[in-house]
Amino acid sequence: MQSIRTDSTVLKDSVKSGIVAGQAAAWAIFGLFLSVDATLLTPPGTFYKMIGMAFGQGPGTDVYAGFLLHMLTATVIGIVYMVISNSVRPLYIGSVFKGLATGIITGVAVWAVLFILLHYGVMLPMLQGIATDPASPNYQLANSLVALNQTILAGALAIHILFGGVLGFCGRLATSSGEVLESRR
Repeated sequence: MQSIRTDSTVLKDSVKSGIVAGQAAAWAIFGLFLSVDATLLTPPGTFYKMIGMAFGQGPGTDVYAGFLLHMLTATVIGIVYMVISNSVRPLYIGSVFKGLATGIITGVAVWAVLFILLHYGVMLPMLQGIATDPASPNYQLANSLVALNQTILAGALAIHILFGGVLGFCGRLATSSGEVLESRR
């Protein structure tokens, strides 16, 4: 295995590759959200709509705001993942297997910490509040989502595992290209 670069470009390269890896992973799961909506018989974009609603967006912008917040979050996760993996020698992504393993672990950790906290601390209380107001335009949707709580949790774990796998694989691609460049110096 090549040694990890210690020059001043490591952080910059980690941020760049983290942006790419985070975005690739986010786009990889984008279609799954639409499939989940179809499977759960909810309108397309429900996941993004809920995120936008939780952050105070109105019906005209909630899906777009949710989409942007999700993509921003994935980018930040990618950056943190790559900075840590390129800075901590035991976590350096020296193989596809290690990339997949560390990526999946990252995906599960994000689910366990970020998703679970937001789900129980923000999303579920918001949905329960909407579900008690029959006059709300989202009354039926909120009731459906509250009833599907356990399914959503399990599905979210599966999606986060896939996100992490793509993140780790892209992280390996980035580190292997850096190793090739480093060996040519």
